[in-house]
Amino acid sequence: MKYIIDTDPGIDDAIAIMIAYLSKLDIIGFTLTEGNIELKHSENNLKIIEDLLESDIKIYKSENPKLSTFNFAFHAHGKNGLGDVITDQSPRQTEKMSAEEFIINSSKKYEDNLTIVCFGPLTNLANAIKKDPEITKRITRVVIMGTSYNPKAKEPYHEFNLKVDPVSAEIVLNSKLKDILIITHETGIKTYIEKEYIESLEYSENKISRFLNKIAKTYMDFSYQNYNVNGLTAPDPVTIASVINPKIVTFEPCKIKVNLEDKGVSEINLVDESNIKISTDVNLKEFQKLFKNIFK
Repeated sequence: MKYIIDTDPGIDDAIAIMIAYLSKLDIIGFTLTEGNIELKHSENNLKIIEDLLESDIKIYKSENPKLSTFNFAFHAHGKNGLGDVITDQSPRQTEKMSAEEFIINSSKKYEDNLTIVCFGPLTNLANAIKKDPEITKRITRVVIMGTSYNPKAKEPYHEFNLKVDPVSAEIVLNSKLKDILIITHETGIKTYIEKEYIESLEYSENKISRFLNKIAKTYMDFSYQNYNVNGLTAPDPVTIASVINPKIVTFEPCKIKVNLEDKGVSEINLVDESNIKISTDVNLKEFQKLFKNIFK
């Protein structure tokens, strides 16, 4: 299977990208949009990550990265998206082709052998569908970090990726894509790595593990302040982990309605069959095992 990773790096995006690369997924390209941070920071952060990994995977930027007005997630990721501790500027170049065109061209080249993994707002995929609706027949699977599903909640949760660009979310989730797997906000915050383990990586002999330790503090502070988790919550890392090891996340078929008048809140109902499946449980031990086998 070939993979495109669509992202807005962010700390947890950065960690998920490292997991994907080090797990040897066949990544044919990265597509970038805004979300956690501005596009210029998303671009530089991805270049820094690729420099660290010594990767030569090509990068494609959105030609229309922001469809709605929103506040960036500086409180979770820092002003530059990597906790403000990595301030390097990479000379690496991005491609002239837009993210949207790359997705369309890849769907033709790798028909029925292409998975798109989306860590951020669904802007790029929605723009590609608008340009060429037939891609929905060619893409094998789309894996998304987004939405909220908590039947016991008294008030709806405004999940960030849908809140940023609810119009694109509606386009993607109402499309005829054959197979959509969604990791919810609730699954993301149930999935974590203990603070003590992240702190121990400061002394690792592996430069990638030390890099993770450097960028993680801001997101760990955010995890504790917002979710009372004494560690690193892992929405994007568990999303890619569900691709690497399908036993980590349990999915159930559902129907979704995106409420454009309420910041993209999703109305979700479980059903017997659907092209959309939503996460309902996570095997935390299996996730932590995968994570710790990579970052030592």
